[in-house]
Parts: sequence; structure tokens; C-alpha cells
Amino acid sequence: MFIDIHHHLVYGVDDGCKTLEAMQQMIRRAYEDGTRYLIATPHATPGRERFPWADYYSHLKQARQFCQDAGIDLNIYEGSEILYTRETARLLRERQIPSLANSRFALLEFLPEHDYEYLCEAARNVRSAGFVPIFAHIERYPCLKKVQQLELLREHYGVRLQMNARTLIRKNGFFEDRKIRRFLDANMIHYISSDAHDMPHRHTCIHEGYEKLKEMYGRERAEALTYGNALEIFQ
Repeated sequence: MFIDIHHHLVYGVDDGCKTLEAMQQMIRRAYEDGTRYLIATPHATPGRERFPWADYYSHLKQARQFCQDAGIDLNIYEGSEILYTRETARLLRERQIPSLANSRFALLEFLPEHDYEYLCEAARNVRSAGFVPIFAHIERYPCLKKVQQLELLREHYGVRLQMNARTLIRKNGFFEDRKIRRFLDANMIHYISSDAHDMPHRHTCIHEGYEKLKEMYGRERAEALTYGNALEIFQ
């Protein structure tokens, strides 16, 4: 049983699902893959684009209704993947963009050109607004190369770190794979999530990631990364 805190499930609001039928297929795929709790996280860009609340809630309601009608035991929660801007902390505090499952946790992403100081600034500001920052797909940022950088983010700013399941099961290149393995070996990662966008190319594969983690680090660690650690968001 898995918890997926990063999934572009809701159709018609970002670059994830485009149609109701596609969303229904994604729901079935997530359930068959073992996910039982899912946070639907469309992209949000605070201060640049208004979050599409009406469409999001309308389509989120359709997703929940489909689960009920089809007998699919998948709990779907609200959320967003927030491209950090200097308006983010204020708009989170004012509840103009969704946090994860209406909690004090916020999922943040960054552009490749953002430097390490910008990431630290994001952590400080979001913390000061009363939220715990979760950095999405931590493996993607060129400025993060050393375990010590992640230790500082975790210990000084209380950042949680999320990695995509697909990163674990594909070849990323020698240097990238070595970096990813260093992060995992040092126990820096809190959550493994799908970052699923569509069925043909970027569907959920958490179960496959779980099996890889179990092979590398054992069952207890694999369960913590795909389920146990994420419980704090709902508590």
C-alpha cells in the first residue's frame, strides 16, 4: 500500500491529464499499482498565474465520484506543485494556493537555473509562513550535487525531500546515477512519489520503485519511503 504525494491526476488544469477518460485511466493505474492515498498536485505559479480553483475542484470531485462508483478504494486529496516565487509564502499563508491535503506541508519545485541560495531562501520563507517545505524531484536540480547541501536543507530549514520513482528504475547517466545513489545511501530522501502525468509516457510506477528500494535497502526502508514517512502529512 503506497501514498503518492505528487501526482498530476486532475485533468484540464495543467500539463497532466487532458480528458476525463484519461483521468479515469490514471486512477485505475494508480490503484492497480498499489496506491491507496493520492494527492492531486497540479502546477501552481504564485504571482504569475491564478490557480484554477473552480476547474480543479470540479474535476477533483469527478475523480472522487468515479472512485466511489467504480468501487476503487483510492483516497484522493487536494494539493499543488508550486513553482517557487517570492509570492509563494504570502499566497500559501492566505490559502490562495493549495498545500498538501490541506496540511502545513507544501510541495515546491524550482527551475534548473535556480541556485542553491535561492533554494535556501525558499525554505526560509515558506517556513516563516508556517509551512514545512517539501522539495519535489530533488534529483533534477543541477545546483544540488553534495550530500552536505541536503543535510543543510534538512537540518537548518526543516526541508523534506521527494524523489521520483521513475528515477530509481531507469538509467540516468553515470554521474547522475552516482549522485542519486549517494543521496539514497546517506538516507537524505523522505518520499518516493510518481510525479505521474499521463498514461502513455509518465504513468505511476511506485510499485516498481518500491521493489528496487527493497532490493537495495530492505523492506523497512522501502516501506518508509513509499508509505510510512508520508503519514506525517495527514497527521
